[in-house]
Amino acid sequence: MRPTAPQEPEGGPPPSDRRGRRRSATRERLLAAALELFAAQGYAATTYDHIAERADAGRQTAFNHFRRKEDFVAAWLRQRHELLDRRDQADASDGRTAVEALAGELRALAELNERDYALSKELHDDGVLYSAFALGTATPRAFAATAARGRRNGEIRADLDPEDVADLVFDCYSTTLNRWLHRDGGFPLADALLARLAVLTTGFAAPSPAPVPLGDAAPEREG
Repeated sequence: MRPTAPQEPEGGPPPSDRRGRRRSATRERLLAAALELFAAQGYAATTYDHIAERADAGRQTAFNHFRRKEDFVAAWLRQRHELLDRRDQADASDGRTAVEALAGELRALAELNERDYALSKELHDDGVLYSAFALGTATPRAFAATAARGRRNGEIRADLDPEDVADLVFDCYSTTLNRWLHRDGGFPLADALLARLAVLTTGFAAPSPAPVPLGDAAPEREG
């Protein structure tokens, strides 16, 4: 016999579950409202009253979920990082190499920034995007997980700390994103990110010229 799915108690889920779902739905509604307003009218011009009204919630409710305006931005960044976490798990299952996985993660971030260009541009120009990195949303966990997997598989040098590799990739991403936004999206972001990743993975030092074997040296000319 097939096992039967557990039945909810008569009258629906327990009150605590319903409260949790309502709280989560309210938080998501507040976050979506804040991000829409930041993109449309600017981060500095948006107040808690605006956000609460757009989300059809009370001002105190907005404060209960997000104590500071920067917390909306930190939550937005965490959403992106969670997407990268799910992508990294899929990459690990599919057997992609560490470099392939990192390239895919950078490409995904490029697509998100292109999709949310107005929001990314506003948060960048206001300066809040990089201040949010200090709130615990800096290097994505997926970068470090990919680097650790690559080191275990012999794709990344054993003497390198995966966290250091992840930081290098993230520094490459954040610097390139900053230039892209500063130039109003004036170049393909994904292409630039992948080009810089290639430099990181291969190194930028030119190979030393091979020494000329003594037997192949040009004979001295007789004077």
